[in-house]
Amino acid sequence: MRIENGYLQQSMLCSKNNRNVVGNFSDAINKAQECINNKISTRDSYVNSTDYSNFGIYTQNSISQDIELPIETERYKIEDATYVNGVAAYEIVDKQTGKDFYIREDQLAIQRDEKTGMEFLINMDQPFSYNVTMTSELKNLLNDLSDKRNIDIKEIPLQGGLVVNRDPKTGLNYLSIKGNEAQGVSVIITSDKDIETLNKLADEFQKYPVSSQRSTAGLYALLEISGNLKREKDGFTFLTPNGVTYIPYDGDSSKAWEIDMSGSCYATARKCLAAENDCADISTWTKNLKGIKIYYGDNYGTTQKNNAYKVDDLGRYYMFA
Repeated sequence: MRIENGYLQQSMLCSKNNRNVVGNFSDAINKAQECINNKISTRDSYVNSTDYSNFGIYTQNSISQDIELPIETERYKIEDATYVNGVAAYEIVDKQTGKDFYIREDQLAIQRDEKTGMEFLINMDQPFSYNVTMTSELKNLLNDLSDKRNIDIKEIPLQGGLVVNRDPKTGLNYLSIKGNEAQGVSVIITSDKDIETLNKLADEFQKYPVSSQRSTAGLYALLEISGNLKREKDGFTFLTPNGVTYIPYDGDSSKAWEIDMSGSCYATARKCLAAENDCADISTWTKNLKGIKIYYGDNYGTTQKNNAYKVDDLGRYYMFA
């Protein structure tokens, strides 16, 4: 990820090359909007996604040929999503929140967070985009599906390093990967109040010129909820799995900078961000992180002639620290 005109470009965040950096945050905020607006078919979004299309192609076979679908309760509905690579698939709809998501039959398992006791149904191909909090009503409906399909839906611990954390500022719970919370986050929406809280935080970020677009404001909100963003006097400092970025509120790229670091530095960087440091000051990071590259705004090299620079393929100045 690079700074472009001081702004985070949504297309850059979602590009295939940058997907593992912060793209999952974009997935999560887009999914949050889907929960509210219910305008996009999760199944179509999942299958047509350019980054994930290799996970399977639909066939003409239908699960409804074997059992009668949909099955539903007052709140939930399980619909036929046909087959993917010979594996049955379903679309599960929460009619109360408007949230729906696609999941293959071989991923149907109730995953439990041992610390909080919260349970989830998660599509592990895109865990931050496609998950739903388990309720007794949904569990009963899954048991009905299990009986009809003669399958065993197991109860297992959270997989893939996922854990439930709580943001002390907003009180929102979120799913993230333990030890690398910048890899992705999914806010756990269980009520209209949670949606209202998330939207209010996005409203705060939308007031800054650098994040005036709603999608970017939502991205920054998720970064802050997960403890990966700090608001400084004049700009944001935030973490990615392999870097630290500072962007002024007004989007002035000449004052922006970015650090490239190895993934092993993330834990140290997270502690540094959480401490009472001036994280907009580059020296805060050079004292704590080793073997890093620092990229400065486009005009930085004209005023710092005593430093030795190289220029990367995007025309940004950088130096080794």
